[in-house]
Amino acid sequence: MYRTRLEPYTAEGVRQADVREVYAELFLTHAGNDDAAGTPWLMEPWTRDNIWRPIFAQGAMDPKRGKFRRRFRRAVVGVWRGFGKSEAAAAITLAEADCNPVPNGQYGIVADTKDNTKAVRDYLKVMVNARPELRCRWEPYKDYLVNNQTMQEIHTYPYGEAPLQGKHFNLLVCDEIHVWRDDSTWKAGVSGQRNVWNPLTIAITTAGASRDSAAYKLIERMKRDPHAYVCWLGLDDADDMTDRRTWRKLLVNDRMTMDDLEDQCEALGWPDFERYQLNRFPLEKSENPFMAAADVDACTGREGGIDWGSWFTVGVDGATSGDTLAVVAYQRQGDRDVFAEWIWDDPTATAAGVYDLTDVADVLQALASKPGRPLVCCDPNRLQFLANWLERERGMEVFGLDQSPKAMCPASELLARSVKTRSACMAASPVLARHCRNAVAAESKAYGRRISSKRHGQGTERVDAAIAAAMAMWAHDNCEPPAAPAAWTIDL
Repeated sequence: MYRTRLEPYTAEGVRQADVREVYAELFLTHAGNDDAAGTPWLMEPWTRDNIWRPIFAQGAMDPKRGKFRRRFRRAVVGVWRGFGKSEAAAAITLAEADCNPVPNGQYGIVADTKDNTKAVRDYLKVMVNARPELRCRWEPYKDYLVNNQTMQEIHTYPYGEAPLQGKHFNLLVCDEIHVWRDDSTWKAGVSGQRNVWNPLTIAITTAGASRDSAAYKLIERMKRDPHAYVCWLGLDDADDMTDRRTWRKLLVNDRMTMDDLEDQCEALGWPDFERYQLNRFPLEKSENPFMAAADVDACTGREGGIDWGSWFTVGVDGATSGDTLAVVAYQRQGDRDVFAEWIWDDPTATAAGVYDLTDVADVLQALASKPGRPLVCCDPNRLQFLANWLERERGMEVFGLDQSPKAMCPASELLARSVKTRSACMAASPVLARHCRNAVAAESKAYGRRISSKRHGQGTERVDAAIAAAMAMWAHDNCEPPAAPAAWTIDL
């Protein structure tokens, strides 16, 4: 376990923390979907000593304002999965807003997905509606809560930099930062607090998949920040995770027992158990591969060709310049998954440094003319220019498949399962095989894993062909083939 070194508490600091604790225990209730739902939100000793008091009680009185100024403006709290992070985020936000009211104050909670944003917002509404004292002050709307006396607002946001622009938060809580792709959302929130007096930004998370992730780098930076508090409940790097004695340091409340840990170890396997339950970023330097190299190698030895007379699907991914542009056709043939690929990966071949869209259009038009009458899909948000150009210049309409976690997580698992069972025939698709080897796992809390690259942007180990193949597989499973044209006979 790691914790920032603390200074002695002052009497006023302890009072500040105790006021919020009394408020939480008197007025807030558990709002989750477990057996504690509806019961008082009671402070556990470990939470009081390592989260509540360090954040709210460290500091001193400001002689100019005559108010208590917190020592820490930023905090990162790392706890294992199942600790109750989202519910704690809701409790901290309500306690700070009601115990330290600022007229027109802005309070925000950032979750990793839209679904989890709604879940946190529902926690807030359940807590407010459970007590008449809160219900008479806080008015819940569809997307936020408003204090009808001070006009304070509590908003919940999905992960992203744009929603936080123009906001000046008195308190911002960031939930599950281990699935964030970068720290732009954190910076957007913190930068808006520059002129806010006594602001606070808190990240509550579990360990991520890699020490090369944005979350790990942010945590290490916060450890060096004199205005930041870091508390990490997890195994230390020197601990042997196979030694059950090291697990006992994690048993700080009744949400976790040794039997629970043994069960999770068996269910998850060591790599995921280390992350989710022992709450340690993996010690290995390698990324978390989405597909095993041995399975991909086995698939490259499988021959198979698409039957152009039967229905098939086509996925398109990449960019019109700099990145790889991949067109991958897919067809299921019994227990075999058959692919064909067309790849553009050298934009310097043209004087303008962009791919010749006529070449891409020729391939797609040739595929569309096949007797199998394929469905061609791409993400209109990523390839809007290409989609518009095809419709305008060639009269081709492509199916829009948004690369959101809701679609791409199950799509990625379709490709991963095909590779793992060695059903994929990739002998004629060497680039697809290479991109499958490059693919690493990015996690969505709500929908699971999806294909990602080790670095985002141009000049990276690319995965565009793998994403295009996954999109084609998803379209094959979720879209209906066109009805066969009717045949009519006329008796003359």
